[in-house]
Amino acid sequence: MRKTLLSWSVVMAIAVLALGWGAWAGTHPVPPRPADQTVAVGADWYQRLPLDPRAATDAYLARIPAAMRERGEVVANSGAVDFGLRLLTLIVATIAICASGFAAGMRNSAERLSNRPIVVDALVALQYFVVLFALTLPVSVYAGFVSSHRFGFSDESFAAWLADDLVNWAVFTCFYVVGVLVIFHFIRRRPGAWAAWAIGVYFVLRALYAFLGPGVIEPLTNNFRPLADGPQKQLILALAHANGIADASVVVGDASRQTRLLDAHVSGFGETARIAVDDNTLAYTSDAMLRMVVAHEIGHFVLDHEIAAVITGTIVAGVGFVLIALGMRLLVTRFGPRWGLRGMGDIAALPVFWGLYLLWGFVSLPADNAISRVYEHQADMYGLNASRESHGMAEFMIHDADTSRLSPSTVEYVLFYDHPSDAERVMTAMKWRAAQGSSP
Repeated sequence: MRKTLLSWSVVMAIAVLALGWGAWAGTHPVPPRPADQTVAVGADWYQRLPLDPRAATDAYLARIPAAMRERGEVVANSGAVDFGLRLLTLIVATIAICASGFAAGMRNSAERLSNRPIVVDALVALQYFVVLFALTLPVSVYAGFVSSHRFGFSDESFAAWLADDLVNWAVFTCFYVVGVLVIFHFIRRRPGAWAAWAIGVYFVLRALYAFLGPGVIEPLTNNFRPLADGPQKQLILALAHANGIADASVVVGDASRQTRLLDAHVSGFGETARIAVDDNTLAYTSDAMLRMVVAHEIGHFVLDHEIAAVITGTIVAGVGFVLIALGMRLLVTRFGPRWGLRGMGDIAALPVFWGLYLLWGFVSLPADNAISRVYEHQADMYGLNASRESHGMAEFMIHDADTSRLSPSTVEYVLFYDHPSDAERVMTAMKWRAAQGSSP
């Protein structure tokens, strides 16, 4: 009992320090970030642009100032640091929670409150996810708040950021706890085949999350409103109707309170599917850029990428569950008695299971990113054919060229790029333009 209280004291101290750091960082002014830092050109520039895709791409990239490129390099390096810190934190936290007896202590505390297995499992799962949130909070504050403010990508207050982060954590934790309760039930009842049942649980929960996203989950952290009447609404609706989605919901999200970056996305499927355009995108894009962005999202909608992502994500997770079952058996057999675990079905083994699950998330990044890049390229091609705005796409890509490295290394590309690089996407647009045989 005393060791458990000491462990909780350490966890809370780490959380308090992270919160203090975030609050202190929030007192510093956010550097300005102009809406567009690229070299402006006139209409004659587009007319003179070579038809050759490589030459045209080089001309577009030449409009990105050195300062933007250097900024993108620094941002990319920061992302690599974030990746390393998250991985290191996961490994250290998992070992510490298990080896210190903290996991067994959480189980013992839960058993003093109830003798019903499902209640004990739920209490331990809730405690564990609170502990994991607290232990990873320093990295979350660094990556989600400090870095974005340092680079001028957001001027959101720390209190607002923390509120959104807590809401997102609470939503995910609801899904996680349900998944853990069901999976540990199968670990006990089907010890030789629980991985197969876990795959089914993952598919149901991921599909449910995607289905509930537009109407239930996303509104918890953003306000969405119907697109106001005007030229932009007519542009978007005309594009949607021309692509056979007359009943699709198109809304505007207030992302400007959280970020200065431009974005749009498709979420949900079936009756809940909708296209959401950020208010930043509406405010800082030309008609050509907006038409291409919306056409890209329509591509995701028409090509059923949301459903496809659920299926491919389940396949990748399925491979992971098989490996997790093997790893969990080895670790619990080897270290379980020393850590106070009673076997694989003991809910105190949750940190082992979840640590391996999150580790698989890092290991499977190359596969996940490769699949995502395929979907994004398909949506780019659909968007180009639907909007016929190759210049709109190229302009949009260089607009935020300071958010990533233009020429990533192979390792960096595989690990961190779930979209084709900005340079690749400019090349895609220019290849499409060349295929049309004309300058537009």
